[in-house]
Amino acid sequence: MVQGWIVTDPEILAMITVSDDETIVEVPATLMAHLAKDGLSGDVVNLVPPIVHITENGHYIIKGSHVTDPEALGQMSIPDHETCVEVSRSAIAALVGG
Repeated sequence: MVQGWIVTDPEILAMITVSDDETIVEVPATLMAHLAKDGLSGDVVNLVPPIVHITENGHYIIKGSHVTDPEALGQMSIPDHETCVEVSRSAIAALVGG
């Protein structure tokens, strides 16, 4: 799962098609280093989906299935201005080249 800020920027929202069970989150690039905790390098080398946009300040807009499972959400501390999306390990591995 990837946690990030809820995207509210109308320009970004207008560029990206999101189905009813998906959402997009904004994640600072520096947070991707935490992927190392899951055995991935943490350095994004491929700008491919689930990354669907990069903001002017270098943050990644990531698209994935909106997590609604109460048990999964209960394991996380998510501030009101954030949410999380489910992204497969293989999709994340493609971002970091492995």
